[in-house]
Amino acid sequence: MLVVENRKEMLTGVVIINLLISLVCFSIAARVWKIRRTIALFEVRIAAIERCSSNVLGKSPKFFAKRQQRARELRVHYQQLELQLQQVQQLLGLLGLGRMLWPKRDRPVR
Repeated sequence: MLVVENRKEMLTGVVIINLLISLVCFSIAARVWKIRRTIALFEVRIAAIERCSSNVLGKSPKFFAKRQQRARELRVHYQQLELQLQQVQQLLGLLGLGRMLWPKRDRPVR
């Protein structure tokens, strides 16, 4: 009888130890599953951020090239306007010189 009771105690001990090991493994599996879910959410967010930044940065060279071209065009236009301004100033200077050199005539008032 002593042998049978030892086997029952031993069997009970093994079953309890197996249950404890199973609970620990289940707890670890639950934590790993939770961590994997969190990592998957981060992966989705990082992919979305990468797409947005890729769209913005992909358009940047074209955007900046267009703006640089427009700035060059404005510089050329500004230089043309400066040249025209100089010509108008020279013309006004000549007109002023002409008024000074031209003899004044007193016209009779009607």
